[in-house]
Amino acid sequence: MLRRFSNRLRDDAHCKVQHALRTNGIVNIIRLAEEIRLKNLAENIAREDFENLVMEIAQLYGAPIEFDDQALTALDLPEALESDNRNDLEKMLDVRTLGGDVTIDVLHLKR
Repeated sequence: MLRRFSNRLRDDAHCKVQHALRTNGIVNIIRLAEEIRLKNLAENIAREDFENLVMEIAQLYGAPIEFDDQALTALDLPEALESDNRNDLEKMLDVRTLGGDVTIDVLHLKR
């Protein structure tokens, strides 16, 4: 589905991509998309749509891009959910079965 963005939102995205390119020389797609999303919460648009918009704009300018894994982790696993904030796949991989009754416990390290 093609998502229509308001002119104000598109202008904001263009300005932020240009600013990131001038100051850092590289556009962090995930971080910048989340920054724009938070500024435009009233538009009720998914983060993935913002990421797509930011990537398209960065490509328009020929900007080098990066996908910051730490930013993505911070967005998907906010510190507010300290109890168990892993996604379902990580939870399932905690204990792997090798057939029979043998299990392997996967060690999770906090950063």
